[in-house]
Amino acid sequence: MKKIAFIADFYSDQVSGGAENNDSNLINYLKTHNELNCYNSRHLSINDLKDKDSILIGNFTMLPSTIIDYIVENKNYVIYEHDHKYVVTRDPSKFKNFMIPKQKITYKDFYQNANMIVVLSKICEQVLKDNIDSVNVYNIGCSLWSDKKFKLLKELSKTEKTKNLCIMKSNNPVKNYNFTKNYCHNNNLQYESITSESSNEFLKLMSQYKKFLFIPTVLETFSRICAEAKMMNLEVMTNKKLIGFFSEQYSSLKGTELIEHIQERNKQALKTFGELV
Repeated sequence: MKKIAFIADFYSDQVSGGAENNDSNLINYLKTHNELNCYNSRHLSINDLKDKDSILIGNFTMLPSTIIDYIVENKNYVIYEHDHKYVVTRDPSKFKNFMIPKQKITYKDFYQNANMIVVLSKICEQVLKDNIDSVNVYNIGCSLWSDKKFKLLKELSKTEKTKNLCIMKSNNPVKNYNFTKNYCHNNNLQYESITSESSNEFLKLMSQYKKFLFIPTVLETFSRICAEAKMMNLEVMTNKKLIGFFSEQYSSLKGTELIEHIQERNKQALKTFGELV
């Protein structure tokens, strides 16, 4: 049984976000086959890592440089890339054709020395390869959901669409709520804002609508919310060039067909992680 360290800034019991939900599903899978310990990056010590066979790294903005140097020099490690930490803006869309000026690249050695960088979509794979030489990148082509969540999405895909257009109410500036409201007003779009602290309740609310409008401010590495909307048979109105999900060929699918395809992608992704560590 391998000894694995999982490192992340936050976990799903601390923060409710796409990256943390991704990590949670991966951690639950890896724990069934390995001895896995989770560490918050800001509290990690070198001693925590000395006996580990492999290290899996999610978000790491709080990881001290001394720890990064130790990992690069001494350990096999995989980076699970959620949000463009290799660019100081955390958003390659700020640059023409996603080509990042060299002075804006950060953590270059950390990425170049990783055994593998796992990304969520084709566009993220391409951006990384275009901007950092000699990186090993593998695209799993999906976010990660639990079996329970897939079951719920299948049920909600059958919900009768009694309402027209929804937008997501969020305090996260990246989700661009205020701009989206103004866009609706300026274009005479009748909409309703939906929100819930519960992910399941939010999906239940969304499933009642025919359309979902999402106007991102950054290059979304995947966008779980857009994929979930399509899995529930909503039409997604967005800038597809800024959504990793839409860089995948299967994104043209919807409903049960899309759910089953992403379920299979999840199985393959988890298997790949198991092999990498």
